[in-house]
Amino acid sequence: MNRPSISGLDRINKVALIAILSAPGVGNRRAIELVSLFETPDAVIGAPAREIAQALSVNIQIGKSIVQSCRNLEAAEKILDNTDKFGAEFVSFWDERYPERLKKIHDPPAALYISGEDSPLYDYSVAIVGTRGATDHAKSMAFRIGRDIAATGVTVVSGLALGIDTSAHEGALQAGGRTVAVFGCGIDVVYPPSNAKLIERIRHQGAIMSEYPPGKQPNPGFFPSRNRIISGLSLGVLVVEAGRKSGALITARLALEQGRELFALPGLAGAHRTVGVNNLLRDGSAHLVESGAEILDHLRSQIAPVTNVAATLTLPRLDDSEFSIYNLLEDGPRQIDQLIRNSDMKAVEVNRLLTSMQLKGLIRQLPGARVERV
Repeated sequence: MNRPSISGLDRINKVALIAILSAPGVGNRRAIELVSLFETPDAVIGAPAREIAQALSVNIQIGKSIVQSCRNLEAAEKILDNTDKFGAEFVSFWDERYPERLKKIHDPPAALYISGEDSPLYDYSVAIVGTRGATDHAKSMAFRIGRDIAATGVTVVSGLALGIDTSAHEGALQAGGRTVAVFGCGIDVVYPPSNAKLIERIRHQGAIMSEYPPGKQPNPGFFPSRNRIISGLSLGVLVVEAGRKSGALITARLALEQGRELFALPGLAGAHRTVGVNNLLRDGSAHLVESGAEILDHLRSQIAPVTNVAATLTLPRLDDSEFSIYNLLEDGPRQIDQLIRNSDMKAVEVNRLLTSMQLKGLIRQLPGARVERV
């Protein structure tokens, strides 16, 4: 698609684009198509109904309806004013801050409302998604993996829902890293209400974004659409616990359609919360992973060539024996003697592995000859 001849959009063109997106029957793809054809949103607003209808291959009556709606700029002005009052930014498909990776998906948003850090958060991102009614174990794993990924300088993306999403965001924040929350409503709408404090933390340590204007209330139909942005921003998507009809599986499907790497954390066999994620592994759609390190190792070739990010990355690689020990520490600290008994390895081999894992920053020694995950 061609960019308009202007560099980004000025206020007149932002208002015009909001009006175009508000017109019935337009939507993101048609809005981008119209601006590409007429060069600027303002030029679309001023075009005759006949030319609009011809450009969209619709009849003249639909063209007239679109033009009439587009030229009602008062509502669009109010939306932009409310965006400014909230301290957010209206970022169009043609602006520099628009995430480049998102621009390349099949149906990119024509505009985003973003509040948070003014920095390129989205080039090196991993999404973590899963069920709202997650088990404590799954939430713990989402937190840990989000923390470990963010600690390397890679951004964690999720949808702020209760359960897995919330845990992933919290893990990233605890690591002092960056996280992006994609809303299925206006960014000034606190949803779910219990995440009000988390939203503010994310705004100051990452960003919140939505394709919906301020004031737009949550709607069940918005969340599947929101999911394409979560996967579109990311190099890869991890699914942590998902039932057969979980919305996380929509994100997984979109990730595959967008050419993203798909990862899944294996779940308990036969459990209704894990049947969806286990099916992804069974049919070969997703890579089986159990740590953030494994995910980043899969994505190494996409991250390592970038000097400003590669300098901050530490991607520890664990062999099968190390993973065996690491998994034994999943539920908390263990005595070294207990690890030796449970691993069926010789003491000298277990101690060698523990030394290697400690050097990689994955475990630490505790008093009483115990070790735990970092």
